[in-house]
Amino acid sequence: MKTFTTRVIAVSGALAISLGAAACSKSDTPAAGTSSSTGAGSSSTSAPAATSSTTTDSGSTSEASSILEKAKTNALAATSGAFVGQVDQSGKTIKIDFKGTSDGKTADIAIEMEGDGKARVISVGNGVYIQGDATFWKKQNAPASVQKAGDKFIKAPASAASMTESLSLKSFLEKAFGAVTSEQLATEVGSENVGGVDCWVLTDKKGKSEGALYVSKDKSEVVRFTGSSDSPGQLDFSKWNEDLGIKAPEASQIMKIS
Repeated sequence: MKTFTTRVIAVSGALAISLGAAACSKSDTPAAGTSSSTGAGSSSTSAPAATSSTTTDSGSTSEASSILEKAKTNALAATSGAFVGQVDQSGKTIKIDFKGTSDGKTADIAIEMEGDGKARVISVGNGVYIQGDATFWKKQNAPASVQKAGDKFIKAPASAASMTESLSLKSFLEKAFGAVTSEQLATEVGSENVGGVDCWVLTDKKGKSEGALYVSKDKSEVVRFTGSSDSPGQLDFSKWNEDLGIKAPEASQIMKIS
């Protein structure tokens, strides 16, 4: 489980970079995506600390596997969702705030990485919009006019729309759950309260410090993932199957580029 948070952040960072490069390109052909996680993006507040009262329930690997499968099934079947958090990778802290639908047609993603700036990507029916700070646009070798965009959004070329599948909640979850297998799970299933939600706690065989998955007892929904000692991080999930209210930026917030 220890690579879950890293995988989610890496995908987001690569996406922010590739879309950012596409947005400031003079052509209508998006730049090739990168597999690196050196991307950047936004400012979200830190996830609220858990109010926990931990008790350990005896459980078997089959019980842990059953909880994992229910959580995975529900997550992948969800129409929408949100997560917020951060992860430390290669000595840098990466923050992310994601809201989006399962099909990727609607998303609002903000990501920030130390030294690489901040970016926000909004995907709606009529296009993909990218907002970046000066550091982000400089890293993309953006034209001088774009580097002076300030808090304005840049609309990505129409061809970038083909990349929006990578913005999908389902895409993130499929990649992330690929880092979690029942063989990795400890035989004991814990119990903890996270922000008022009673959760089952599944941990790595090596212990909680090497990764944990928190699943709500009442709905079998993912509530939290934590990383490992080598790649510490935490992502808190919410708003499953809710209307996220994502809209395109106001026209006055969009800068036209020639």
